[in-house]
Amino acid sequence: MLMLAFTLGGQAPSKDQHLASVSVASVGALLAGRYDNSAQVARGNATAEKPAPQHVIVSIEPTPLPGWQLWRVHMDVDPAVAQAAGSDTSLEAVWAMNISQAEDKSVELIPYTLRPSVSASALDAATFDAAQWLSLEACALRGHVGSSRFVAQVAVDEMCVAEAMGLGGKRAFLPSWVERTGDQLSVQIIYSGQPWRVEAIRVAMPSTSGRN
Repeated sequence: MLMLAFTLGGQAPSKDQHLASVSVASVGALLAGRYDNSAQVARGNATAEKPAPQHVIVSIEPTPLPGWQLWRVHMDVDPAVAQAAGSDTSLEAVWAMNISQAEDKSVELIPYTLRPSVSASALDAATFDAAQWLSLEACALRGHVGSSRFVAQVAVDEMCVAEAMGLGGKRAFLPSWVERTGDQLSVQIIYSGQPWRVEAIRVAMPSTSGRN
């Protein structure tokens, strides 16, 4: 079972009050922004952490369609690390995320991947078109509202693994766990063949070109 929560302010209300106050728009507004993990990289360098954390920027952009966001996960890979791994020094994956709420008030974030015929370089949140995307429903993050933070993760089964196999290398950047607390966003991706949690701080608010 997944947990999903975020700060609502004041004293922690009852579970029923949480459920009454949450909305697709409020979850989208909480997540939206540009997040940078430079502080995590600096800490890793100072302690000689292995593997060395790489610089990641996560941009979560609202779109004109209610409940839809663009999630861009960009990694700048140290040249030496890239050479050893045989990878590029700049890696990026873009996902559409659809936020919905069920009758029982649970919240679901379903990721979508671009259709092969659509170029990621041409994407603009302001002109978002849901028809350009394919659902990865088996990799949905689902949960409920609590009192102090937002935490969500993909169900622990083989369904998402099977569905993501066709994504190629970018499946490493498909979020499998997300936490939002204060100005920090933590996102679990795959790095150096292992699950790795990016710890990023919000450095910019979303543009006003789209909305949730």
